[in-house]
Amino acid sequence: LDLVDQLAVGDSFVVRPGEKIATDGEVTEGSSAVDASMLTGESVPVEVGPGDAVTGATVNAGGRLVVRATRVGSDTQLSQMARL
Repeated sequence: LDLVDQLAVGDSFVVRPGEKIATDGEVTEGSSAVDASMLTGESVPVEVGPGDAVTGATVNAGGRLVVRATRVGSDTQLSQMARL
């Protein structure tokens, strides 16, 4: 089973440099640049740190992050955009 299938709201997960963020969440530890170009079209990675929201399927371009899941499955921003 994929990690994404096992995540529930409130779960924390680690995102290492170069990995995709598994689901929408809030950064609880670490800071990094996140490449959200596939969602926003913005070519410059966005700096995130504790308290910042991140979107599933975006790519962690820099440091190690710990993220607490806020939306999973069909509730995620990417799923909602796909339905539109």
